[in-house]
Amino acid sequence: MLKKITAKITNIVLGILVAVYIVLEELVWENIAEPVYAFIHGLAILQNAEAFIERLNRHVVLVLFLALFTQVELLGIFALKLIGTGKVIAGTTLYAGKIPVAAFTFWLFRISKAKLMTFGWFKRAYDFVILIIEKIKASAIHQSIAARLKAVKEWLKIRLSPISQYIRKFIETLRRPRAFDETS
Repeated sequence: MLKKITAKITNIVLGILVAVYIVLEELVWENIAEPVYAFIHGLAILQNAEAFIERLNRHVVLVLFLALFTQVELLGIFALKLIGTGKVIAGTTLYAGKIPVAAFTFWLFRISKAKLMTFGWFKRAYDFVILIIEKIKASAIHQSIAARLKAVKEWLKIRLSPISQYIRKFIETLRRPRAFDETS
């Protein structure tokens, strides 16, 4: 009896954690943070920064990365705490505000990954996190929630299609050059 109750509670907690993970990955990362990352990566000024970072000592890169990473993660935890305590607007605003810093941190990780992986403990921690993410994605709970979310996204696409078409036409109308009456 106790095992069944423990299993149910564990499944509920895992379901909530997986749902939060999926929402953050699907909605926040793919739709917001990834375009911000692409924008940041494309900035000409960062080409010089990349060259500068490549010349830095691996310990300096590690300290810089860990400082940014810690800040981003703590902001995310605090934002989720705010949302969880009913301060949804404040939490959402804080979470949205951390996205540029997170994208910059991700950019820094991408360009300095080889240097960071020279630290044995860092590589082991990174491999462990990747292993956990892969286990989460392979879990039945994740696949079930992901399938439901995919169905909801498709349903929303169909329902919102007329609205998005209207918005697209409206934007096209605004972009068209107008012929002005010369008598006015």
